[in-house]
Amino acid sequence: MTRRYDLQVHTNASPCSSAPPERVVSAAVDAGLDGIAVTDHDTLENVDAVRKAAPADLEVVSGVEVTTTEGHLLALDVTAVPPRADPLAVIDDVHDQGGVAVLSHPFDSLRQFYERDLEALADAVDAVEAVNSRCVRRRYNERAAAFAIDHDLPATGGSDAHFPMEVGRAYTTVEGRVDVGGEDGLEGNGSLAGAVLEGRVRPGGRGRYLSGHVATKLHQFRTAAGRTLERIESGGSARR
Repeated sequence: MTRRYDLQVHTNASPCSSAPPERVVSAAVDAGLDGIAVTDHDTLENVDAVRKAAPADLEVVSGVEVTTTEGHLLALDVTAVPPRADPLAVIDDVHDQGGVAVLSHPFDSLRQFYERDLEALADAVDAVEAVNSRCVRRRYNERAAAFAIDHDLPATGGSDAHFPMEVGRAYTTVEGRVDVGGEDGLEGNGSLAGAVLEGRVRPGGRGRYLSGHVATKLHQFRTAAGRTLERIESGGSARR
């Protein structure tokens, strides 16, 4: 049995995304996915909303994209937001929660990336995101894949979607049994987390999605401009 998961999806709980939970779910269904990980930046705010909107046959994994002192890290199957701290401390927190820690676009130098203590990271982390659809240069994903092979780590894939049309552009294929509808956590070899730890996963899809970054920058500009206008209008009203 083979199932497909997009293990990095953002909603409008992330400041760089405009995707409401309902549209994320419909995009995942349209993409033919079996599941998604909701990985907003440093928050679990919209996980329950996505689960509420999802049909019974779409598994929703609770996750966070954690901002560490170096790169980003995907915390999957967690119930609390890990601290924004040193990567090794973040990984320890994820493991204390019974979750899975995955290096997110680890060598994309156009974003936050990892360049220190790589051997210690390899010893501590559970997997490496080897296909991220927002890596605009092929070598970023290639280096991540090579790092996973060199250190005998499972490799995953995720779209890093910030908009509905991006969902499913990259994904993780899971081989074997995956229990759907159970509680989060690592209990049972049939869980998605268990499949990652056992190496029953492989990345798929494509990267080099430059237009997604452009759309994100436009969204952030519009949001900032809107807030500035609100402050100006509010100040003007207060003076009248």
